[in-house]
Amino acid sequence: MILNWAKQQVALVMVGSLISNNYPTYFMIGSGSGTALATQTSLISPTDRQLFTSTNGSTAYKVKWVGDWNSSEISGLAFKEFGVCISGATTTGSIWSRTSLPSITFDGTNELRVEENWEVY
Repeated sequence: MILNWAKQQVALVMVGSLISNNYPTYFMIGSGSGTALATQTSLISPTDRQLFTSTNGSTAYKVKWVGDWNSSEISGLAFKEFGVCISGATTTGSIWSRTSLPSITFDGTNELRVEENWEVY
């Protein structure tokens, strides 16, 4: 779900009022559960964030973000939520989107790749 904060930032870009770096550069993952709400500004229970491994905006009206975590980074994590967020010093902060899913617990033998695709129309 694209959250209200992201919609506000896009509107500010469109009128030339956004003079900061409030655009997504990180994936955030977490172990919180619950329905995604448009009013949220963070994950329910953030556990880690990573710079995007790659971004792709080569297709008109579409953007794709990819994030990767190695097995030691996510060992023991009950992965239940993720989102794209702006840069920051901690795992909290304004996120542009939030997706919740059934819990996946990592045992230290698997890696994680998260992809988020947006289409503007």
